[in-house]
Amino acid sequence: MAGEFMSSVSRREREREQRRNDITVAAEKLFFSKGYDGVSMNDIAKEAELSKATLYLYFDNKEALFFSIVLRGTIILNEIIKQEISKFEKGIEKLGALLDAYFEFAQNYPDYLKIYNYFQSGKFDLKNILTNDYMKKIISQSNGVVNIPFDFSNSDISYSNEVMKLQNEMFLTVYESVEIGMADGTICSDVDPTEIAVLVILITENILNMRPDLKNALEKQSIHQKKFVVDTIDLLNQMLGNIKKSQ
Repeated sequence: MAGEFMSSVSRREREREQRRNDITVAAEKLFFSKGYDGVSMNDIAKEAELSKATLYLYFDNKEALFFSIVLRGTIILNEIIKQEISKFEKGIEKLGALLDAYFEFAQNYPDYLKIYNYFQSGKFDLKNILTNDYMKKIISQSNGVVNIPFDFSNSDISYSNEVMKLQNEMFLTVYESVEIGMADGTICSDVDPTEIAVLVILITENILNMRPDLKNALEKQSIHQKKFVVDTIDLLNQMLGNIKKSQ
């Protein structure tokens, strides 16, 4: 009897997980094609062929669903970054690998990049999350440097917590690469490694979100995005190897 009961529970859990996945796939399709603001829970219910009431058994609201998809993309990005950076030994090469990793993510997962950027755009309210003990720990571990959007709702913080945990991991990966570079002599040691890590991340993220007028300026000179990434890596190599603190 106990075995039958456990088997029944396991089957129900698998069915519930499959239903959750079906909902996420349906929502992902709509968010990719219409954006966050262009999608409603009614739209998602229709796409998933479920009632709206059933959706709320699995996700508190549209935000929670959106954050679960942002998490999917962030997991992919984090894995690409770790894989690319691990290919190199010297610190300065690892920082170049970061730009390559973001470029690979942008090329292969443009829809995930789009919703990842929207998550960080200031649309959501993070004030309540910042009082959460878990987030205090994350911020403490990152020396106060963690990529947090301005706004976030308090409906369901589990997915967003995981996204920010991964963002913190990415920051620490870059920070540790800077420290390795300082130790092996490929990165200047007279600047705080936190400043360098933040600078490199800002440059990396913004290359992939360039203003249209700047894109046009590069295109007029026949400079495509990949070439610009390569040239930026070369410029960072020169800058980080020679930059001196202001007197």
